[in-house]
Amino acid sequence: MEDRASSLIPETQSSPSSLDAEILQVCQQIQNLVHHRAALAAALLSSPSSQTLLTRAKAQLSPSPHITVFEKCMKEQQRQNVQNSYRMCAGATMFEGRDPDPNAVDQGRIVGVRIEVFNRRTFLMFWAGITFRKSPGHADISEYIEDTRTFRSPYYLLLNRPHPGSSYLRVHQHTIPQCIPLQHLVEKHLPSSTSSDGKPSEPQNVARLVRDIRREVISYHLRQDAIMLLGERKSTGADGEHQNGIKEVKAVDAENRDVRIEWEDGSVGRIVVDSSGNLEKVVVLNHERSRIKEKERNILSAKTLGNLAQTLM
Repeated sequence: MEDRASSLIPETQSSPSSLDAEILQVCQQIQNLVHHRAALAAALLSSPSSQTLLTRAKAQLSPSPHITVFEKCMKEQQRQNVQNSYRMCAGATMFEGRDPDPNAVDQGRIVGVRIEVFNRRTFLMFWAGITFRKSPGHADISEYIEDTRTFRSPYYLLLNRPHPGSSYLRVHQHTIPQCIPLQHLVEKHLPSSTSSDGKPSEPQNVARLVRDIRREVISYHLRQDAIMLLGERKSTGADGEHQNGIKEVKAVDAENRDVRIEWEDGSVGRIVVDSSGNLEKVVVLNHERSRIKEKERNILSAKTLGNLAQTLM
């Protein structure tokens, strides 16, 4: 009787890798539901019909905490909509400021440029108060990626006039990433002054400088997002093996223009892309250090780093 009862109990033991895969799948489902709920809430709060219903409720019904909360949420959503529209349409804006340093040139007056960058993906290291950590034999679920679709912290370029009464500008401070060729762009569009009166030897073009910096910054983040998407596609099955054969994807250089891909069979590929994310060179070697032409042609068929994730699926 005891043996019969034990035979009716389902097997619940699972390997650590299968449990990690199930946890990752549940996290993905929850994140999809959270994004879906956020999208529905934003659409509801932004709808003109909701504004009409709120106005009618305030006029016909007695004051209620629910109406107050809904009105507060609607105003916050409208403020966020205006801010998002402004940041999307005005990717680079200029402003005036003052350097608090009492010894700053030109009485501390500076001209600042704010550069907006849209962020599509970020690493999710914490979720629901649970920290996912790497452990031997477990899937690396700490690299689970959440689709945030928000704005990154803006980058700033501060300019000042070292010579009083002159229109000549130079870079004062900036928060541009070091991998961006800022010095080259500054020498190209903001040539240094060679005369004693502070007049530039060649005309300066701040608009082109900002345009080129913004293009470089956006291209850098697009390459970074494409590499992160490619790493996300190396999904792990219940047996712990990567379903598409990709074991690791990472950028070798700081500019995200040299990508290294390692497969389960021991083959390694190196991909060189240009600043726009177009594939320039591809080399794939097997464990015997021989080139795999078929994989190279398959990768080159994607043409861009952004399309590579779909090609390798």
